[in-house]
Amino acid sequence: MSAIEIPHLRIKSFALRPRLFSGEQEGALGGPDLPIPRPGDRFAVDVATTQFRNESEGRRMVAALFEASNGSAIMRIVQPNKKRLIVGKGVMVDGTDQGGMTLSLRGLVPGAALTRGNFFSIVHGGQRYVHMIAGTGSAIADDAGRIALPIWPMLRFLTIDGEPAEFDAPMIEGKLLGFDKGASFVRAKTEPLSFSIQERA
Repeated sequence: MSAIEIPHLRIKSFALRPRLFSGEQEGALGGPDLPIPRPGDRFAVDVATTQFRNESEGRRMVAALFEASNGSAIMRIVQPNKKRLIVGKGVMVDGTDQGGMTLSLRGLVPGAALTRGNFFSIVHGGQRYVHMIAGTGSAIADDAGRIALPIWPMLRFLTIDGEPAEFDAPMIEGKLLGFDKGASFVRAKTEPLSFSIQERA
């Protein structure tokens, strides 16, 4: 069953947050604490809308949320305070069996600058996985349009060569939460809605 896309209609807030499964080993006898990263850290987003009038926008939003409530939801990630990246239309994973916190990509515009803090999604096995560009400053694609990109969090799967990487319109996909009370209709209007989308492993 394919994920249901939740439209960006009357969105008041769109807050990405990390879901952390990493830990920390406390130092013995007063020694230093040691971080223990694990390949399970991922993202969730909390969304709130304003009030809808009794019109097609409200019906579209409520219908999408009902349909996604027992399956998967997918929604475009809005990055209003981030510089738009000009990377090219055919960016893809460059190499099989990659893991860790560096991702090799190809198909970028030569010289493209990928700036820390921007989000992108990788389509792996038909599912989107969100990552953020990490490191310091910008990573620059070489003359062949290739790049070794520092990312956060670490990859949760082994890559397959040629998988798409979405920078222009990254998407978060996962379980819909918080819509169990449904929608409230008052005087021909739909009250503000709130829900979350939580990435699966």
